[in-house]
Amino acid sequence: MFAGHTSEGLPIWPLRLMLLGLVGVVAGYVGLWFAGRAEIRPQGLTTVLMLLPAIVVLPGLWRGHYKTMIWAALVALFYLLISATDAGAVATDRGWHLWVAVASTLAFLAAWWHSIKRRQHLKARGTTASSRRSPEQSRNNPED
Repeated sequence: MFAGHTSEGLPIWPLRLMLLGLVGVVAGYVGLWFAGRAEIRPQGLTTVLMLLPAIVVLPGLWRGHYKTMIWAALVALFYLLISATDAGAVATDRGWHLWVAVASTLAFLAAWWHSIKRRQHLKARGTTASSRRSPEQSRNNPED
């Protein structure tokens, strides 16, 4: 599951770790839906609408798409904000909310690591490509 590389040659495991983190978010909210003890908890349509962003990005993460990884990182921050707020507000379901907070933090940190490695990879690739060009090619041509 964690073997392989993206189309750019980077390891795919951070994207799969993000996928695992967002599946953990979905599992946390489904667990909260069924096992939550608080009077105020997400139910029915509220849960479906709240989990829709996480579910939408899962196929793109599995395929290793970089743009999906960016959106998934933003979605993970969204869930971290919600779960951290609810963990402080609802003491009876604090465990479920902390589960979601840990899973979303894991997903975001995997995205952060992958984006750092991608930037280093692109910088190294750009440096080698610019060193192969001749001085005539690197100059700006005003006629173009």
